[in-house]
Amino acid sequence: MPASGAVLSEGPDLSLLLPRALKEMSTAMKAIAFYPSHHPSVVSSLERAAQSLKEGLGIVPEVRVVVSDQAFLLAGEPLAAEDRTLRGFATYLSRRGVGGLAFRSPIERDSLRGLLEVIAMDPATLKSLGGPARNLARRKIEGVAIQEFDPAALLKSARTATGAAVDEAQTSGPGGSWSDRLVRYLLGQQTAPPAGGVHLLRRIAGDETAARELMASLQSATKGAGAERGRLLTSALTRTAAEVAASEPEAFASLAANLSLAFEELDPAARLELLNASMPIPGADLDLGRALRSSLPDDQIGELIVSLVRSEGKITRRLTSVVRKVLIDSPNPEHRRESMQKAIRETRQPGDAAMADVWASIESLVEESEDAWISIEYKGFLEILGVEPPRLEEGLREEMRERPGFMEALTEPGIRRRAWALFADLLGIESEPARLWVALDQIERRVQAIDPSWFPDCAAVVTAVRGLLEGGPAPEAFVREAGVKAIQAIASRTVGAYRAHFHGLAASQKEQVAAALEALGPRAVEPLIAGLEQEEDWEIRKTFIAFLIARGREAVPTLVRYLSAPSWYLVRNVLVILGEIGDPSTVPPIAGSLKHPEPRVRRDAVAALGKIGGPRAFALIRERLGDPEVGDVATRCLATIDRPRTVATFLEMTDAPSLLGRHNARLREAITALGALGAHESVPRLRSILMRGLWLPPSAGDTVRIAAARALEKIGTLDARKALETGARLWRRPVRLVCAEIVGGRQPAPH
Repeated sequence: MPASGAVLSEGPDLSLLLPRALKEMSTAMKAIAFYPSHHPSVVSSLERAAQSLKEGLGIVPEVRVVVSDQAFLLAGEPLAAEDRTLRGFATYLSRRGVGGLAFRSPIERDSLRGLLEVIAMDPATLKSLGGPARNLARRKIEGVAIQEFDPAALLKSARTATGAAVDEAQTSGPGGSWSDRLVRYLLGQQTAPPAGGVHLLRRIAGDETAARELMASLQSATKGAGAERGRLLTSALTRTAAEVAASEPEAFASLAANLSLAFEELDPAARLELLNASMPIPGADLDLGRALRSSLPDDQIGELIVSLVRSEGKITRRLTSVVRKVLIDSPNPEHRRESMQKAIRETRQPGDAAMADVWASIESLVEESEDAWISIEYKGFLEILGVEPPRLEEGLREEMRERPGFMEALTEPGIRRRAWALFADLLGIESEPARLWVALDQIERRVQAIDPSWFPDCAAVVTAVRGLLEGGPAPEAFVREAGVKAIQAIASRTVGAYRAHFHGLAASQKEQVAAALEALGPRAVEPLIAGLEQEEDWEIRKTFIAFLIARGREAVPTLVRYLSAPSWYLVRNVLVILGEIGDPSTVPPIAGSLKHPEPRVRRDAVAALGKIGGPRAFALIRERLGDPEVGDVATRCLATIDRPRTVATFLEMTDAPSLLGRHNARLREAITALGALGAHESVPRLRSILMRGLWLPPSAGDTVRIAAARALEKIGTLDARKALETGARLWRRPVRLVCAEIVGGRQPAPH
């Protein structure tokens, strides 16, 4: 479809028809995402949307609508801006890179189906396949087209009639570009983003040019901010990253890469502020400062450091911190170190005496390895011990040899274990971020050696790491990241060692593992679930289930994610755990498992809801009474939640038996359930069914009467026995024989 189209009508009919068609498309898209293509909900919603579009295309041959952040625009005017459904649909499309939709007569239902199937795809998948427009073009569909996002076009078309003059003045005047207007919002100078602004924030992740324009505007807007400049810069970029992390978390790395390339637009002072900053993203385990330092191009890092040194003119604390952080956060520290050293050697001039000491200090700092940082911690320790080991009396030496664990501590494995614990001890006394990072990195690296002899130290090491992460003040972002990695590694390896050595563990060692898992808290959940999925030994699996139940509600968010796991037996185990935890918030996600293709999963889902209880759980279980695979479990669970209501439910099902006996399968199920529940209050109803004379055909009523007789037998009260004695004289021989058998072989239970 060509880029230019017919002039749009601004008549009232089209402005009414188009919002209706877009809302119907939104409904159809949801149906397509949930149901197969032939489902009635999909077909009917597509028909309605196609019909509305056909009516609109009867006014003009071609309709083009612009997609903004939270609105659709027709000829520059918002369509039904107050409609929440339309706003949600527009946001959904914009997050997939859709900047506009075009419809041309004739349009058919299949064309709409193809369009909606494309935009219903996962954003990451859609992007990897070339974007929405290319995916739609591959299908060769007539009558519909997608225009991908164009920042300039969006900003131009997004101006409303009331704001056009102001926007035009901003665009034509100094600082009036889209990035200047966006920066004013990011810096808090205006409360609302410019038209299309939020969309532009997300698009910076995929457009290096846009990132450079944004950074250039930040440079201009903050240049005279003085001491506040660092806070303004970090705040603006954090807001940008937060929007990307919330809408398209998979694009966060690309955003950091583009912003790091755009550092060239900043002066050295601004670069220094950003490279030294911690920029945690609210609601996400991400830090933009760490990501920026990691994304810096290695071949440009030397020139960057040289510019920072020249800007400072001397060795300062923040310059030293930046050099260390840039090395620590690098995915390839050696390559980055070589680039820095080369740039410094090329920059140092023999006659530059004023800067000679500065360059020498920076060069030494770059050459300093993490082993040198570690050795600083050992120097004091060695000084305490002295160069020579202390002399011990023979008796004392022998006594120490007899102490439990003393000789083992001097073996190579023992020394490794104690060194691991020593790094954890350093976390409580050290304050320099770089050294804290080294200690955490060493803890993580040594984790792979964990075996049962390490179990006594696991809880203490975890407590030390968590104390650093969760205590105040908050650590630097790169320290926090190292701490999280160390915690995750300990959790994974502890669970692995527990599995590998389970049958040889002493009771005390199992208790030590339990203590470590308790200290790990929510971090233990993921490794335990992974172990549960992989482990075939039921005895070990039982302990994993017990560990997860012990985590309680802190385990719920992770457990719920695994309800959609491809392994049905893992889903069963998760349902058992959720049932034991009993958190009412898990009722909606568990409800999805009630339709699982595996009957055993459905049974455990019903059982979990029965343990959780509550009105919503009761209603969901009641809906499953018709499932032959889970009906008996559903009956028991309903009675557990609310027995009087359960009995009333089954009595209601027996209230109006069909005259046609063959249509009473649900009636028989309800009768059987009343018997299983021992519902003595149902005896009058069951007696009425047993004695009923008219069924068509007469023989069809026998199975219902016999079901009533068996239910009365299970209830076993005196009234139930009297009803059976009467049934033993019925004219229908099969029923009479069953009643006579029951009456002859059973004694009534006391009422």
